[in-house]
Amino acid sequence: MADIKAKLQSMAAGLPVSRDLTNEAETLQVLTLATEILSLGADIEEVKKLTYGSESEKPAPPVLISAVGAAESKLLLKKTAPHHMVCIFAMYGEQNRLRTKAEHENGQNFLCIKTKQLEWLFAGEEGKTWEIVAVDDGCPNNSKDLAKEIIAKNELKNITILDLKNAYKEKIPFFMDRGLDEACKKSRKGGAIMYGLQYAASTNVFSPSAVPKLVMYTDSDLSTDMSLCGLLSYGILNNGCSMSMGARYGSPGTFLVKPPDQGAAPHPQSHYEQPNMMKIVLRHYVRVRLLPMLQGIYDTQCAFKCFRAEDLQAVCKDVKSMGADFDMELLLCALLHYRKGGVDQAKLCDVAGTLFTEDFAESNFMASADDPDKNYKTYGGMMDALVGMHERFIEPDSEEAKAAKDLAEFCRGMPWETYKKMHDKLNERGLTLFDHPFALDELKAAAA
Repeated sequence: MADIKAKLQSMAAGLPVSRDLTNEAETLQVLTLATEILSLGADIEEVKKLTYGSESEKPAPPVLISAVGAAESKLLLKKTAPHHMVCIFAMYGEQNRLRTKAEHENGQNFLCIKTKQLEWLFAGEEGKTWEIVAVDDGCPNNSKDLAKEIIAKNELKNITILDLKNAYKEKIPFFMDRGLDEACKKSRKGGAIMYGLQYAASTNVFSPSAVPKLVMYTDSDLSTDMSLCGLLSYGILNNGCSMSMGARYGSPGTFLVKPPDQGAAPHPQSHYEQPNMMKIVLRHYVRVRLLPMLQGIYDTQCAFKCFRAEDLQAVCKDVKSMGADFDMELLLCALLHYRKGGVDQAKLCDVAGTLFTEDFAESNFMASADDPDKNYKTYGGMMDALVGMHERFIEPDSEEAKAAKDLAEFCRGMPWETYKKMHDKLNERGLTLFDHPFALDELKAAAA
């Protein structure tokens, strides 16, 4: 083990303290290091102990942690049976990140990089294949045509570019019923992903029909490595869960990186460093009690979710949102579908920790700082929204509904000013983990 530790320390030497998603050499170094880690033949759990940090030691540089995750993913993929993986992401306003760093300061060349990550992961895996489906939902800067140029120039394989506008032209009922317009302005990522999911469920352009087909979706940028897709495959095919997903925070094995000068923050440090720590705690407290199928899932919005293709029509049919909040609704619809099918809670969803690098430079969802109470209004509004979800997804005569009755009544229609008062009082208690068992009376007293 001393020899393995020395080799890992040698790999870590000289690595950057943070991550730069525009640096192709750095991103591809993850795969080189992952190959080196695999060649050591060491137990991956021991490797994680030596790199993930502890109470007395900081985690290794994020490039090395990403490499450990990629190595584990490849090891797990080797254990899976033959299957096909469809990888979906939305393209709106991606005209900069699609380019290289030389072409634009925020360029990530993400189409080429994602392809290389998947090629590395699936290399040598007989009967295991992949494809990429990128969906433009009305990008005013013509991301789709730029993507097609990049595919042709670099001779990229196994990639399909879809245009959500075709759903309007073809008057597809699912999208027309949700108000899709000709310019796709009603879609804010959600419509694109839903279009991609439905396409993947109904077509077999690159997939052999004789093997299981898994469908995952992710973000367009390089915040989460595609080389981690083996974790998703293993969660469904080997762990026997109905779906699988990644997590950016909230549990051991998750890491958040905030460039340009911060390293990999592990759990619970990443949670404690959140400026909205108590808001997240309160949201989780209410969420898992009003929507108990979310038990064990802390990062519901993580865009790294995977399903069996044959389940998608049933899972997607009741998703109403085409906006940025579709993630949560899709997850709930999936979990409810599997629950109704008799799946045990423990087998609903496999959750795997990931390293996630924040990418603020090109975010399409940055909040305005003009209103000092904006976050209180946003998170406060979630309280009533969660009550609405509870009433939609939980049978009113069930034991779960009865157990949550008083909490639902407390949260229903809560003014943001009341939420702010409750939050600020509870925030005085200091560092608080996700699963803190507040008593309802404690919340009421803080809000009074």
